[in-house]
Amino acid sequence: MKKELAEKLKKINISMKKHGFIIEGFFGSHARGDAKKTSDLDLLYSINNVFLSQNKGFAYFQKLEEIKSILSKKLKKEIDLAPKNNLSKTGEKYILSEVIYV
Repeated sequence: MKKELAEKLKKINISMKKHGFIIEGFFGSHARGDAKKTSDLDLLYSINNVFLSQNKGFAYFQKLEEIKSILSKKLKKEIDLAPKNNLSKTGEKYILSEVIYV
């Protein structure tokens, strides 16, 4: 299941990267292998200057919501996004230790 999910995310990442949004990996129940059908999918992401230059001000947040919706439809899961460069110390400790990078 983890390999299958990683492969799907790699394919999706190709189109997302063109817009400056990079899926770094997944974590949480899917990474640990204890996800249920109803489990959401936790994704670690980063953005680059392309994303920032195309999405200024409030458009930044709108674009993240749009991406979240697209990912949810493609993966048939509720999606939670965590920004790699803006994690709290607790987030770094627990998220980065279990991320499966794609």
